[in-house]
Amino acid sequence: MRLTKYILGLGIAVMSLLTSCEQDNMGPVYEGTTMGVTFAINAQSVSFPATGYEGFDVEVIRAETAEAATVNLSAVMADGSAVPAEIQVPSSINFEAGSHTANIHVSVGDITPGQNYQLVLILDEANAPVDAIIQKTVTIYRDYTYATVGIGEYISTFFTMDEAGTPYRTPVEVQRAEQNPNLYKAVGVFEEGYDIVFQIGTDGRRVSVARQAVISDISGYGTGYVSGNGTLEDGTITAILEFTVSAGSFGTAVETLILPEGAIE
Repeated sequence: MRLTKYILGLGIAVMSLLTSCEQDNMGPVYEGTTMGVTFAINAQSVSFPATGYEGFDVEVIRAETAEAATVNLSAVMADGSAVPAEIQVPSSINFEAGSHTANIHVSVGDITPGQNYQLVLILDEANAPVDAIIQKTVTIYRDYTYATVGIGEYISTFFTMDEAGTPYRTPVEVQRAEQNPNLYKAVGVFEEGYDIVFQIGTDGRRVSVARQAVISDISGYGTGYVSGNGTLEDGTITAILEFTVSAGSFGTAVETLILPEGAIE
């Protein structure tokens, strides 16, 4: 069944991004005495599934490309502690002659699921211009392992069956994180491959939904995301979720997940 969002008088706030690209705002061309090595941006996020992860690449750029070169690299965790053994970072980056870019390959092993690891990569400043980005923080996350606890039901007042606003109802597979029994995942609620994860609070009643993609497209506006809060009572999660796309917000809707019998321990 094709999901439809019936939109009446929707006001999406579209950002005017092109104005930031005017010539007057462009910086000067690099003119320096070093190789001009830098990161393009100072932050990056990497998420791995529960299994099948190996590592990721971080791009480094340079201005002077005539010769092959090796640049020293160091790493530390954001809190100042040493990098754990499960994360392997090379001690240098190799540029080929004529190349503006090179990749740092970071290997990731059996890190703790559900924990953010903030890795800081540091370039040798001897090769960097004055305005270079020589430090980059990479947030590394490994997902939990989930196990199915049964079939529940999802009721949506955002996606409706008709213009009269009849809520969309569908059976859903519900899974629980093995490493965190307060995390429940409704699998493929609106589209296969897009799940909704609900976090039950320590009081066993409050519920939170971190911002996450739930559908590849809403009415031609692109990927749809949800976030919000709710409550758990008698095996039913009732949440007020905000539906957004990159251009703005569609507002909030009451969304309901009826958990399978026996899902709550």
